[in-house]
Amino acid sequence: MKEDFLKYQAQTSLYPLGLEISHAKGSYIYDVEGNAHLDFVAGVSACSLGHCHPKIVEAIKAQAEKYMHVMVYGEYAQSPAMEYTKLLQQNLPDNLEVTYLVNSGTEAMEGALKLAGRYTGRSQIIAAHNAYHGNTMGSLSLMDYEERKAPFRPLLPDVTHIQFNNQEDIQQITQKTACVVLETIQGGAGFIIPVK
Repeated sequence: MKEDFLKYQAQTSLYPLGLEISHAKGSYIYDVEGNAHLDFVAGVSACSLGHCHPKIVEAIKAQAEKYMHVMVYGEYAQSPAMEYTKLLQQNLPDNLEVTYLVNSGTEAMEGALKLAGRYTGRSQIIAAHNAYHGNTMGSLSLMDYEERKAPFRPLLPDVTHIQFNNQEDIQQITQKTACVVLETIQGGAGFIIPVK
């Protein structure tokens, strides 16, 4: 299987682990030889309650028996999405009334960047050094890792970087700034938390 993986699937690094997965349960993934590996990635944060949590599996089965993917972006009224967005609205500040549902974090970033530019009419975007927001063109533009960005240029212009946790850098926000994009915790940089 590993040979087929290396031959047919594009890898994201020069030396992928290529771990052959058999199954996963809780916080562990198991390889085809039966070895347990503690999953610190958690499906890139998609499995925050662990793998194969019984209530999640039950909910997925129940939903799959009704319908699976039919449409996104608010075209169809689907009760799970409506219940979720209503719950969010009830727990967010009063002026945050509507939720735009997307497929991934990088797609959420793209939507936020477009909204900020359209709403403000401005072009400057401020992001943090060592940030990671995804791999689409807009999200990639926010990185300051030139070796990751160079193969995909040209990217979004007018992106400025500040130091995470450096309050003095806030002075770089000007009348030209459309938005400031910061992670609540810098994950790709080594899980750097904000300081007070």
